[in-house]
Amino acid sequence: MNLIKRLVWAVVVVSVVVGCKSDYTIAVERGLASGISHDSLVLGMYRGMTKKGFYDHCWQLNKKEMVHQGSGNQYALYPYRDVSRSGDSVSIEMLFYGIFDEQDTMRGMDMIYAYPGWSPWSTQFQVDDLVDHLKWLYERDLGGNPFFALDLGLEEVKAFIKIDGDRQITIYPKTERQVAVKIEDLHYKLRDDA
Repeated sequence: MNLIKRLVWAVVVVSVVVGCKSDYTIAVERGLASGISHDSLVLGMYRGMTKKGFYDHCWQLNKKEMVHQGSGNQYALYPYRDVSRSGDSVSIEMLFYGIFDEQDTMRGMDMIYAYPGWSPWSTQFQVDDLVDHLKWLYERDLGGNPFFALDLGLEEVKAFIKIDGDRQITIYPKTERQVAVKIEDLHYKLRDDA
């Protein structure tokens, strides 16, 4: 009888622990358990590229006049036109810079998006619309799992997370006109957070 009580107690404890896992934890565990790896980032760059390779690639994009020096010389600027969900053409600016480990190997990409036509009084170029557009864009172009909301613990700021295999994409409003997007290698991110 004592053994049965212990087994029931163990099942209850395991059920409570498993039931307490967040959507994020469950998505990360599923993604990593899949064994799927996604190395491509943006504009032909990829995880595993060296910092020198990143700079060389950006230089080639600059020579083709695809990218320019971004603000404060901290990011490269990629201005482009895209199609919105409604089929309209929209101008977007993307600032980007690689996320590098201690060996100068790229593990992800840090990006900041904005509408160049933004103004506080403009109703069509607001940050919430850009967040929705970017979620739609990444789901359209990459397929895989949809984004889900994650509370950042900040007043009225939510992040949206998409996990496919070992790749995590995070989208959140950075300022009233900018949206931050990070593409990260979960193996590296979790090692860093530990």
